[in-house]
Amino acid sequence: MSKPPAFSEALFREAVARPRLKQPVPEFLSGNRGAGKVRTLQEPELQAMTNRWFDEFELKIRYYRQHGLEIGWMMDWAKKYWWSWLMRDMSLNHELYTPDIEYIDPTAFGHVIKGMDEFVAYNFAFFDAIPDWRYDPIPGQVYIDVTPEGNLRTLVRYYGSGHFSGSLKFYPYDDSAPVLHGNGTFVQCVAIDRYHFNKDGLMYEGETLWDFIDATQSAGIMPSADSWVFRALMGTSKLTRYL
Repeated sequence: MSKPPAFSEALFREAVARPRLKQPVPEFLSGNRGAGKVRTLQEPELQAMTNRWFDEFELKIRYYRQHGLEIGWMMDWAKKYWWSWLMRDMSLNHELYTPDIEYIDPTAFGHVIKGMDEFVAYNFAFFDAIPDWRYDPIPGQVYIDVTPEGNLRTLVRYYGSGHFSGSLKFYPYDDSAPVLHGNGTFVQCVAIDRYHFNKDGLMYEGETLWDFIDATQSAGIMPSADSWVFRALMGTSKLTRYL
């Protein structure tokens, strides 16, 4: 078996440039934002946005360096991180995360995702549900904090896009998990990720925040808020008083 090529700038740029979204991508999505008609970002826009984000991130790192704070390793980490998820290649995980990483996501129902195996299973639940899923960071929306102990923490806002043609497993992301079944429609939603790094530059804690109801309603998977189906679903909450 041939050894995979070492990570490089060329591999990263190739991964960003590679088309991933199944066509066609609708021009608009329904939803409560934009008076029920939200324009989608097409793949060339998403690719340009990601390239711009990394260019801006380089300028941010340079600015911090000029003021005595050296965090240049973050650029290498970010490129490896985005490459690994774009390419579905986990060979660099030991350079990105601690083995005992802890993570939080709305699909975990309040549970903490613990350890690298659970973290990978959680991420691949989305790839299994949305095979052409891609992540694209939004320029100007990354925030960096450094603690007095020298640990670094970041927030990144980004788009997730793809066709929900599979089934999304929730916690514990295995065959025993509750499942949300897709209908092949296009999903594009905004999320915010929080990452905490140790002094070795490895992420040991993180969290993803996203609007589950808005994302599924705009894709036509969850019924709209003004439908009788959604109202009936909400009405079942009255039954919990008898359980």
